[in-house]
Amino acid sequence: MEQSPFYEREKLYRPFPFLAWDNNKPGFWFPLHWHIQVEILLILQGKLNVIIDGNKQEGRQGDIVVIDTGQIHGFSDPSPDARVRIFQFGLEIFYETLEELRAREHSPVFRRKSIIRAEEDGGLRDRLAALLSDIYTEYRDQAAGYRLAVIGGLYELVMLLLRKLPAREIPRGERLKRKTYNERLERVFSFIGENFDDPDFCLDMAAEKSGLTRFYFSRFLKTQTGQSFNEHLARIRLHRAEQYLIESELPVTEIAYLCGFNSLTTFNRLFKAYTGSTPSVYRSGKSSKIPAAKKT
Repeated sequence: MEQSPFYEREKLYRPFPFLAWDNNKPGFWFPLHWHIQVEILLILQGKLNVIIDGNKQEGRQGDIVVIDTGQIHGFSDPSPDARVRIFQFGLEIFYETLEELRAREHSPVFRRKSIIRAEEDGGLRDRLAALLSDIYTEYRDQAAGYRLAVIGGLYELVMLLLRKLPAREIPRGERLKRKTYNERLERVFSFIGENFDDPDFCLDMAAEKSGLTRFYFSRFLKTQTGQSFNEHLARIRLHRAEQYLIESELPVTEIAYLCGFNSLTTFNRLFKAYTGSTPSVYRSGKSSKIPAAKKT
Protein backbone atom coordinates (compact mmCIF):
# COMPACT_ATOMS: atom_id res chain seq x y z
CA MET A 1 0.00 0.00 0.00
CA GLU A 2 1.35 3.41 -0.95
CA GLN A 3 2.57 5.42 2.03
CA SER A 4 2.16 9.15 2.31
CA PRO A 5 5.31 11.00 3.37
CA PHE A 6 3.05 13.02 5.65
CA TYR A 7 1.16 10.31 7.54
CA GLU A 8 3.55 7.50 8.40
CA ARG A 9 1.64 4.25 8.89
CA GLU A 10 4.17 2.20 10.82
CA LYS A 11 2.90 -1.35 11.28
CA LEU A 12 2.98 -2.45 14.91
CA TYR A 13 1.92 -5.82 16.23
CA ARG A 14 -1.29 -4.88 18.07
CA PRO A 15 -0.95 -7.09 21.18
CA PHE A 16 2.56 -5.68 21.66
CA PRO A 17 2.69 -2.31 19.85
CA PHE A 18 6.39 -1.57 20.14
CA LEU A 19 9.37 -1.18 17.81
CA ALA A 20 13.00 -0.21 18.40
CA TRP A 21 15.89 0.05 15.99
CA ASP A 22 19.14 1.89 15.27
CA ASN A 23 19.51 4.10 12.25
CA ASN A 24 22.64 2.75 10.57
CA LYS A 25 22.78 4.81 7.40
CA PRO A 26 24.96 7.92 7.12
CA GLY A 27 23.31 10.85 8.85
CA PHE A 28 19.63 10.88 9.75
CA TRP A 29 17.04 13.05 8.06
CA PHE A 30 13.30 12.64 7.64
CA PRO A 31 10.74 15.01 6.09
CA LEU A 32 7.83 16.35 8.12
CA HIS A 33 5.32 13.62 8.96
CA TRP A 34 3.14 12.34 11.77
CA HIS A 35 1.89 9.03 13.10
CA ILE A 36 -0.30 7.72 15.89
CA GLN A 37 2.60 6.15 17.80
CA VAL A 38 4.65 7.94 20.44
CA GLU A 39 8.27 8.24 19.29
CA ILE A 40 11.39 8.65 21.41
CA LEU A 41 14.84 9.20 19.94
CA LEU A 42 18.15 8.81 21.71
CA ILE A 43 20.85 10.64 19.75
CA LEU A 44 23.82 8.28 19.92
CA GLN A 45 26.26 10.38 17.95
CA GLY A 46 26.52 13.70 16.12
CA LYS A 47 23.77 16.29 15.89
CA LEU A 48 20.72 17.21 13.79
CA ASN A 49 17.86 19.68 13.67
CA VAL A 50 14.62 18.51 15.28
CA ILE A 51 11.37 20.12 14.13
CA ILE A 52 8.25 19.45 16.22
CA ASP A 53 5.01 21.35 15.57
CA GLY A 54 6.95 24.09 13.81
CA ASN A 55 9.56 24.58 16.54
CA LYS A 56 13.12 23.86 15.43
CA GLN A 57 15.84 22.92 17.93
CA GLU A 58 19.26 21.37 17.62
CA GLY A 59 19.56 17.86 19.01
CA ARG A 60 23.02 16.78 20.10
CA GLN A 61 24.73 13.56 21.17
CA GLY A 62 23.12 12.23 24.35
CA ASP A 63 19.88 14.19 23.96
CA ILE A 64 16.53 12.42 24.24
CA VAL A 65 13.78 13.59 21.88
CA VAL A 66 10.15 12.96 22.88
CA ILE A 67 7.37 13.15 20.25
CA ASP A 68 3.73 12.66 21.16
CA THR A 69 1.14 10.93 19.04
CA GLY A 70 -0.10 13.19 16.24
CA GLN A 71 2.71 15.73 16.50
CA ILE A 72 4.09 16.86 13.16
CA HIS A 73 7.83 16.36 13.22
CA GLY A 74 10.88 15.90 11.05
CA PHE A 75 14.67 15.81 11.20
CA SER A 76 17.07 17.71 8.97
CA ASP A 77 20.65 18.86 8.40
CA PRO A 78 22.38 16.05 10.33
CA SER A 79 26.11 15.98 10.85
CA PRO A 80 27.77 13.29 8.69
CA ASP A 81 28.27 11.05 11.73
CA ALA A 82 24.74 11.41 13.13
CA ARG A 83 23.26 8.17 14.49
CA VAL A 84 20.05 7.71 16.46
CA ARG A 85 18.22 4.97 18.32
CA ILE A 86 14.48 5.05 17.68
CA PHE A 87 11.62 3.78 19.83
CA GLN A 88 7.96 3.75 18.74
CA PHE A 89 5.04 2.47 20.76
CA GLY A 90 1.27 2.71 20.91
CA LEU A 91 -0.47 4.39 23.83
CA GLU A 92 -2.61 1.27 24.30
CA ILE A 93 0.32 -0.13 26.27
CA PHE A 94 -0.78 2.22 29.05
CA TYR A 95 -4.50 1.50 28.80
CA GLU A 96 -4.96 1.34 32.57
CA THR A 97 -3.45 4.79 33.15
CA LEU A 98 -4.19 6.50 29.83
CA GLU A 99 -6.51 9.10 31.34
CA GLU A 100 -3.71 10.33 33.60
CA LEU A 101 -1.37 10.71 30.62
CA ARG A 102 -3.79 12.51 28.31
CA ALA A 103 -5.65 15.00 30.58
CA ARG A 104 -7.02 17.63 28.18
CA GLU A 105 -6.73 20.59 30.53
CA HIS A 106 -3.03 19.95 31.22
CA SER A 107 -0.04 19.42 28.98
CA PRO A 108 0.06 15.69 28.08
CA VAL A 109 3.07 13.90 29.49
CA PHE A 110 4.72 13.38 26.11
CA ARG A 111 4.43 17.10 25.23
CA ARG A 112 5.96 18.61 28.34
CA LYS A 113 9.46 18.84 26.92
CA SER A 114 10.58 17.97 23.39
CA ILE A 115 14.31 17.56 24.07
CA ILE A 116 15.73 16.37 27.39
CA ARG A 117 19.39 17.35 27.69
CA ALA A 118 22.17 16.44 30.09
CA GLU A 119 23.04 20.08 30.79
CA GLU A 120 19.42 20.97 31.66
CA ASP A 121 18.00 17.74 33.06
CA GLY A 122 21.12 15.76 33.95
CA GLY A 123 19.66 13.36 36.51
CA LEU A 124 16.47 12.75 34.55
CA ARG A 125 18.29 12.35 31.25
CA ASP A 126 20.71 9.83 32.72
CA ARG A 127 17.91 7.74 34.24
CA LEU A 128 15.90 7.83 31.00
CA ALA A 129 18.95 6.92 28.90
CA ALA A 130 19.67 3.93 31.16
CA LEU A 131 16.04 2.79 30.90
CA LEU A 132 16.06 3.13 27.12
CA SER A 133 19.26 1.11 26.93
CA ASP A 134 17.71 -1.67 29.01
CA ILE A 135 14.49 -1.61 26.95
CA TYR A 136 16.46 -1.79 23.72
CA THR A 137 18.57 -4.71 24.94
CA GLU A 138 15.47 -6.65 26.05
CA TYR A 139 13.76 -6.06 22.71
CA ARG A 140 16.86 -6.98 20.71
CA ASP A 141 17.68 -10.17 22.61
CA GLN A 142 14.06 -11.31 23.13
CA ALA A 143 14.90 -13.54 26.09
CA ALA A 144 12.09 -15.17 28.05
CA GLY A 145 9.81 -12.50 29.47
CA TYR A 146 11.21 -9.69 27.29
CA ARG A 147 7.77 -8.21 26.61
CA LEU A 148 7.16 -7.87 30.34
CA ALA A 149 10.57 -6.21 30.70
CA VAL A 150 9.88 -3.77 27.85
CA ILE A 151 6.43 -2.83 29.16
CA GLY A 152 7.78 -2.48 32.71
CA GLY A 153 10.56 -0.21 31.42
CA LEU A 154 8.07 1.95 29.53
CA TYR A 155 5.89 2.34 32.63
CA GLU A 156 8.90 3.45 34.65
CA LEU A 157 9.93 5.86 31.87
CA VAL A 158 6.48 7.46 31.79
CA MET A 159 6.36 7.68 35.58
CA LEU A 160 9.63 9.64 35.53
CA LEU A 161 8.27 12.03 32.88
CA LEU A 162 5.07 12.56 34.90
CA ARG A 163 6.90 13.31 38.13
CA LYS A 164 9.99 15.14 36.95
CA LEU A 165 8.61 17.35 34.16
CA PRO A 166 6.13 19.95 35.43
CA ALA A 167 2.65 20.05 33.91
CA ARG A 168 0.95 23.30 33.08
CA GLU A 169 -2.70 24.10 32.57
CA ILE A 170 -3.57 24.82 28.95
CA PRO A 171 -6.14 27.63 28.55
CA ARG A 172 -9.10 26.84 26.31
CA GLY A 173 -8.10 29.58 23.86
CA GLU A 174 -4.67 28.07 23.43
CA ARG A 175 -6.16 24.62 22.85
CA LEU A 176 -8.42 26.01 20.11
CA LYS A 177 -5.53 27.92 18.53
CA ARG A 178 -3.42 24.77 18.51
CA LYS A 179 -6.27 22.84 16.88
CA THR A 180 -6.59 25.43 14.08
CA TYR A 181 -2.82 25.48 13.60
CA ASN A 182 -2.63 21.69 13.33
CA GLU A 183 -5.49 21.61 10.82
CA ARG A 184 -3.62 24.11 8.65
CA LEU A 185 -0.42 22.10 8.90
CA GLU A 186 -2.26 18.94 7.92
CA ARG A 187 -3.90 20.62 4.92
CA VAL A 188 -0.60 21.99 3.62
CA PHE A 189 1.57 18.94 4.11
CA SER A 190 -1.11 16.43 3.12
CA PHE A 191 -1.45 18.13 -0.25
CA ILE A 192 2.31 18.07 -0.77
CA GLY A 193 2.34 14.40 0.21
CA GLU A 194 -0.40 13.58 -2.28
CA ASN A 195 1.26 15.33 -5.23
CA PHE A 196 5.04 15.03 -4.75
CA ASP A 197 5.29 12.39 -7.50
CA ASP A 198 4.02 14.80 -10.17
CA PRO A 199 7.11 16.18 -11.99
CA ASP A 200 5.14 19.37 -12.80
CA PHE A 201 4.15 19.97 -9.17
CA CYS A 202 5.20 23.50 -8.21
CA LEU A 203 4.84 26.18 -5.56
CA ASP A 204 1.93 27.93 -7.29
CA MET A 205 -0.07 24.69 -7.46
CA ALA A 206 0.59 23.89 -3.81
CA ALA A 207 -0.36 27.37 -2.63
CA GLU A 208 -3.55 27.46 -4.69
CA LYS A 209 -4.78 24.03 -3.62
CA SER A 210 -3.94 24.73 0.03
CA GLY A 211 -6.06 27.88 -0.06
CA LEU A 212 -3.12 30.16 0.71
CA THR A 213 -1.39 32.91 -1.22
CA ARG A 214 2.00 32.12 -2.73
CA PHE A 215 3.69 34.51 -0.30
CA TYR A 216 1.96 33.12 2.80
CA PHE A 217 2.49 29.53 1.71
CA SER A 218 6.22 30.12 1.17
CA ARG A 219 6.61 31.87 4.53
CA PHE A 220 4.55 29.22 6.35
CA LEU A 221 6.58 26.37 4.85
CA LYS A 222 9.89 28.08 5.61
CA THR A 223 8.80 28.69 9.21
CA GLN A 224 7.74 25.09 9.78
CA THR A 225 10.59 23.30 8.01
CA GLY A 226 13.46 25.77 7.67
CA GLN A 227 13.40 24.87 3.97
CA SER A 228 12.12 26.42 0.79
CA PHE A 229 9.33 24.69 -1.13
CA ASN A 230 11.77 23.12 -3.60
CA GLU A 231 14.06 21.87 -0.80
CA HIS A 232 11.17 20.36 1.13
CA LEU A 233 9.69 18.75 -1.99
CA ALA A 234 13.08 17.23 -2.88
CA ARG A 235 13.42 15.71 0.58
CA ILE A 236 9.99 14.11 0.41
CA ARG A 237 10.78 12.66 -3.02
CA LEU A 238 14.13 11.36 -1.81
CA HIS A 239 12.59 9.77 1.26
CA ARG A 240 10.08 7.92 -0.91
CA ALA A 241 12.93 6.85 -3.18
CA GLU A 242 14.70 5.38 -0.14
CA GLN A 243 11.60 3.31 0.58
CA TYR A 244 11.45 2.03 -3.00
CA LEU A 245 15.15 1.10 -2.91
CA ILE A 246 14.67 -0.88 0.31
CA GLU A 247 11.27 -2.44 -0.38
CA SER A 248 11.32 -3.13 -4.13
CA GLU A 249 13.53 -4.41 -6.93
CA LEU A 250 12.52 -1.64 -9.32
CA PRO A 251 15.30 -0.18 -11.49
CA VAL A 252 16.79 3.06 -10.19
CA THR A 253 15.63 4.93 -13.30
CA GLU A 254 12.02 3.89 -12.75
CA ILE A 255 12.21 4.85 -9.06
CA ALA A 256 13.46 8.31 -10.00
CA TYR A 257 10.48 8.93 -12.28
CA LEU A 258 7.98 7.40 -9.84
CA CYS A 259 9.18 9.91 -7.24
CA GLY A 260 8.68 12.95 -9.49
CA PHE A 261 12.21 13.46 -10.82
CA ASN A 262 12.32 14.11 -14.57
CA SER A 263 16.11 13.70 -14.71
CA LEU A 264 18.10 10.68 -13.54
CA THR A 265 21.19 12.88 -13.25
CA THR A 266 19.39 15.24 -10.87
CA PHE A 267 18.03 12.33 -8.84
CA ASN A 268 21.47 10.73 -8.45
CA ARG A 269 23.08 14.04 -7.48
CA LEU A 270 20.46 14.95 -4.86
CA PHE A 271 20.27 11.41 -3.45
CA LYS A 272 24.02 11.33 -2.87
CA ALA A 273 23.97 14.82 -1.35
CA TYR A 274 21.30 13.86 1.19
CA THR A 275 22.28 10.26 2.01
CA GLY A 276 26.01 10.16 1.35
CA SER A 277 25.81 7.43 -1.30
CA THR A 278 24.43 6.83 -4.77
CA PRO A 279 21.07 4.99 -5.08
CA SER A 280 22.78 1.80 -6.26
CA VAL A 281 25.30 1.78 -3.40
CA TYR A 282 22.57 2.60 -0.91
CA ARG A 283 20.46 -0.32 -2.11
CA SER A 284 23.36 -2.78 -1.97
CA GLY A 285 24.25 -1.77 1.58
CA LYS A 286 20.73 -1.32 2.95
CA SER A 287 20.08 -2.36 6.53
CA SER A 288 16.73 -3.34 8.03
CA LYS A 289 15.10 -2.60 11.34
CA ILE A 290 15.21 -5.06 14.17
CA PRO A 291 12.35 -7.50 13.42
CA ALA A 292 9.09 -6.87 15.23
CA ALA A 293 8.23 -9.20 18.08
CA LYS A 294 7.22 -12.68 17.00
CA LYS A 295 3.52 -13.37 17.17
CA THR A 296 3.36 -16.20 19.64
